[in-house]
Amino acid sequence: MFSPYYGQQFSSYYQQPSTPTLPQQQIIQVNGKASVDTIQLAPNSSVLLMDTTSPIVWMCVSDGVGKVSATAYDITVHKDKPPIDVESIEQRISNVEKIISEMEGKLNAKSNVDSTKPKQDISRNSTS
Repeated sequence: MFSPYYGQQFSSYYQQPSTPTLPQQQIIQVNGKASVDTIQLAPNSSVLLMDTTSPIVWMCVSDGVGKVSATAYDITVHKDKPPIDVESIEQRISNVEKIISEMEGKLNAKSNVDSTKPKQDISRNSTS
């Protein structure tokens, strides 16, 4: 039997899929370690908890039987690195090069003075 509406019903299955909705995420807040220890989780699951008493985030993970283990992580404010001051580095390098050349000059002067001194004959001072 032919139905003119059959094609329209069937075509609804071939529509563009809608964007899947993501599960709602929420921040779970706890009040210290004692509050973290009361958290119950399903086996093989995890949750991130924010401590309201100090700047700590707790990562709670449950194993296959549902035993929860909690690990604390400190929260610190992110600080961008200051830009590198190339002029300051060049100045420091030139200061080091100047100190090295002065030291080399002193060593060369000392070795010239030492080379003008007569060397002692060690063989004369030995007893036979």
